[in-house]
Amino acid sequence: MTDRPDIEGGELISVRAMDGGRGLRLRLRDRNGRPRTITLPSDWLGAMLAALPWPSEGDEVHAVASWSIDRGNGEDLLLTLRTPRGQAMTFALKPWQVAGMATIATYGGAAPVPRKSLH
Repeated sequence: MTDRPDIEGGELISVRAMDGGRGLRLRLRDRNGRPRTITLPSDWLGAMLAALPWPSEGDEVHAVASWSIDRGNGEDLLLTLRTPRGQAMTFALKPWQVAGMATIATYGGAAPVPRKSLH
């Protein structure tokens, strides 16, 4: 049995989901210009993302372009934050956590937020 050489990607050609999302098929060119295909199970994606070096807490701040809150399973609320560049992340929150954020946003600032009245 011979050892197969490692593949070092040079250019990503395409990424496609396989049958019902059970995996990804990556088409690429290796460093020698040869086309290659790699298929990976979708349950590996979490481990691959966890291996990436993410900025430590507080090193990077992202602007929020839009947000939405939807009902999740049970009592959880799903808060989705979207950046101007189209990145999105969804968080599962308890209602009391959302209420706490609203309280801080309303009363926790350096200057009081002017109250609006409806007449």
